[in-house]
Amino acid sequence: MYTPNPLRFGTFELDVHSRELRSGSTSVRLQGQPFEILCLLLEHSGTVVTREQLRRRLWPEGTFVDYEHSLNAAIKRLRTALGEDADQPAFVETVPRRGYRLIAAPQDPGVAPEPTRLAGSPRLRLAVLPFSNLSGDTSQEYFSDGVTEEVIAQLGRLCRGDMGVIARWSTMAYKGCVQRAREIGEALQADYLLEGSTRREGARARITARLIETATEADLWSETYDSTASDWLSVQADVASDVAQSIVKELAPDVGLLPSLIPEYSKPSGD
Repeated sequence: MYTPNPLRFGTFELDVHSRELRSGSTSVRLQGQPFEILCLLLEHSGTVVTREQLRRRLWPEGTFVDYEHSLNAAIKRLRTALGEDADQPAFVETVPRRGYRLIAAPQDPGVAPEPTRLAGSPRLRLAVLPFSNLSGDTSQEYFSDGVTEEVIAQLGRLCRGDMGVIARWSTMAYKGCVQRAREIGEALQADYLLEGSTRREGARARITARLIETATEADLWSETYDSTASDWLSVQADVASDVAQSIVKELAPDVGLLPSLIPEYSKPSGD
C-alpha cells in the first residue's frame, strides 16, 4: 500500500523515512516507540487504537517487559514531542480503559496544514515564554525561571476553561530562542505570547512583561515592575499574580477576578 510522505495532521508533518516530526521551523526526531505509536494512530485516525494493538506493534511475542509502564512512558514521550497536555489533548485522546485515538485528522500531502481546535476547547491559547535573564549573571537564571513558572500557574488558576495556557514543558524549548512571534505561535498553535525579562542587582529587581499577538506580531500590553526586597519568592508570586490578572483583563474580560491584593510597585525611574 502506498503511504504518502510526509504524513500531515494538524500543524504537523511526519517524515516516515527520517522519523522527524516537524511543525513550522520546529523539528524533533522521534524515538522508535513514539514513532510507531504515531504511525499506528495515523493508520487508524479517528478510531480507537487499543492498548493491546499497541502492545503487539511495539513488542513482539516473547518479549519480557512491563507493558503498562513502558507504554505509558512512550505515550508521554509522544505527547512531549507534540507539545500537548494530556488533560487538554489536541492530537492524542485517551479513551479510558480502552486505548488512544488520534483526533487531528490526517491531511492530503498537497494541502497545507491548518491549526486544529477541538470543539469545547478554550477559544484562546496563550504561551508564556521563558523570561530572559538580563542580569549578566547565570546564577540568576533560577529567578527568571521562577517568574515564568509563577505566571503560568497564576494564569491557569484564573482562566481555566476560558483561555488555554500552554504547558511549561512545551514553552521551555523556546528559552533563548530568536524566532519570530508568528513562527512560535504557529508551532505552538498559540494566539498570543507573553514574554518578559528580569534584572537583579543586589536587593533590587526589575521585571518586565509584554503581551504579543502572534498573527500581527503587535504588542498589546506591557508593564515593568520595580521592587526592593529580601523575600524573592514573594516578589515572584506577587508580580506573577499582577501580570496574570492584567492578561486576563486584556484577553478574557468576562472572567471574574478576585480583588487584587498586589502591592503597589514603583515605576522605573529611567535609570
